[in-house]
Amino acid sequence: MIAFNYNINFQDEPSLNDIFDPTKETITITQSDDANLFSNLAVKSAYLPLSGRDARYGAEEAFERCLKGCAWGVEVKGVLSIVWKRGEHRIVYLPHAGFTPQLLAFWMLHTILPMLLTLEERYSILHVGSVEVKGKPIIFSADSFGGKSTLTDFFIQQGHTLLSDDTLGVYKEKDTYMAVASYPFHRPYREAESLGYKTTNVLHEPKPIDAVYILEKVEADAEVHIETLRGVSKYKAFHMSNFINFDFLKQQRFEVFSKMANTIVVYKVTVPWDIERLFEVYKAIVENTKK
Repeated sequence: MIAFNYNINFQDEPSLNDIFDPTKETITITQSDDANLFSNLAVKSAYLPLSGRDARYGAEEAFERCLKGCAWGVEVKGVLSIVWKRGEHRIVYLPHAGFTPQLLAFWMLHTILPMLLTLEERYSILHVGSVEVKGKPIIFSADSFGGKSTLTDFFIQQGHTLLSDDTLGVYKEKDTYMAVASYPFHRPYREAESLGYKTTNVLHEPKPIDAVYILEKVEADAEVHIETLRGVSKYKAFHMSNFINFDFLKQQRFEVFSKMANTIVVYKVTVPWDIERLFEVYKAIVENTKK
């Protein structure tokens, strides 16, 4: 499977594997028999609610000092424990009583890989939807339950290439910000611990980001309107789309999002809260992207 521009090799669950690209680096996911896999970590957070479960993260030493060459881990209570070491393309996991291969795929793709890629500063991870329009990646950002997954699904149904309906990798190449597709699944209606539907129409190579669209819910009979955002409103567009809020990365996050806001075009689009009018929103965004 290709996710975030890496081959993901589920070594002990081959049924989860499919496409392999020899030109890409591989991250291997291997089962461990170490019953103390997570408890060996010296520092642990409190349990936090995450995707309908209680989960916590841990590290070899204090979190703010553990960004270079450290081991990190996540424990999802009742499902599995996961540990990886910075700089290594290998993740190990210990199954718990409620483990299934499907839950392994969900937690690895939806949570662990974005966390690993963030901590290792390979990408900035945005909690957004993203598709291609005329060969250009565009991004949908919104508050929770703001319609980005529904709109992403609508674009997919019209034949557009998927990059993400949940998490998107972003990195800077010279003066351009590149979009990195997450994984080949989308779920228009949220279901806990499910990756949703698999699709083959997925972007497999990074491409320059064309624009970000902030979705603003309006009354069902309101107009569909697109306007260009400037100044601090652009920064808020990226800040609200942050996927992982580690306090010790706050300064780094501010700097990265500020630079993105100075480079990437950001629009606000009003979205009438009526599913029957979704085609109007779709058409307006497509026309705006052509311009």
